[in-house]
Amino acid sequence: MNNKTPLIIVIILLILVIFGLGGYIAYEKLFIKSEAEECKTVIDDVSIDINKLYKIEDTLNNLDKSFNVNEGKFFGYIYNFKELNIKDFDKTAAIYTSIYSELIRSNEENSISSERVKNKYEKIFGKELNYIPSSINLDDKIVITYDDSNKIYKYKAATINNDHKDEYLVGNTKTKLSDDLVTITRKVFYVMYNDSFATIYTDASKGTRLGEVKLKTGEVNESEVIAKYGSKLNTYNFTFKLGTDDEYKLYRIERTK
Repeated sequence: MNNKTPLIIVIILLILVIFGLGGYIAYEKLFIKSEAEECKTVIDDVSIDINKLYKIEDTLNNLDKSFNVNEGKFFGYIYNFKELNIKDFDKTAAIYTSIYSELIRSNEENSISSERVKNKYEKIFGKELNYIPSSINLDDKIVITYDDSNKIYKYKAATINNDHKDEYLVGNTKTKLSDDLVTITRKVFYVMYNDSFATIYTDASKGTRLGEVKLKTGEVNESEVIAKYGSKLNTYNFTFKLGTDDEYKLYRIERTK
């Protein structure tokens, strides 16, 4: 009887392993597959991976932070054209937006590798716009110098206070899918801040004043502005094209109204 005990234990362990493998396979088929399917959404009868939409959103946020904040000579750059195809995008401006979110605000010199900037650059623009490292002459608040011998960007980015600066604000109003393109329609307007309210203009020229809105917790509610002045706001289509790496890259910015 005692001689059979180890054999019985081995058989029991094998049974447990078999059931365990079966459970894992069932989990993989039922749950992992389900999770993958849940990453898909359908827009205009076209299926798209939600993670790809998140990456598009990241690019839009990156563009907003670098070109919408009243800082440097590229302020409002992407709104200066009726149509801006990526092949015509200013390469210095493209490097600027690729670096901007990486900047450490201080009065000391910092650096960032060219390889890191290139990776960010290609995530936004893909291969449509060649990456050519260069220094960027912005203003005395942000100075970026390319060091070719060390393949790094050296920069100084002055600290900024918490006070509101005049800026562009945007709100997404529609997403359209067709073939290998994703188009995000956005309403764009210019804001001048006062103590408890903000004055709304169509653009930074302040040629057309639309009105005022009250600040809520110190901020402008973009949805409120769009609801109130939507038909008078400038409208832009940001189009992204599926690249060879199966990711969407910025392809065109077009003003439609």
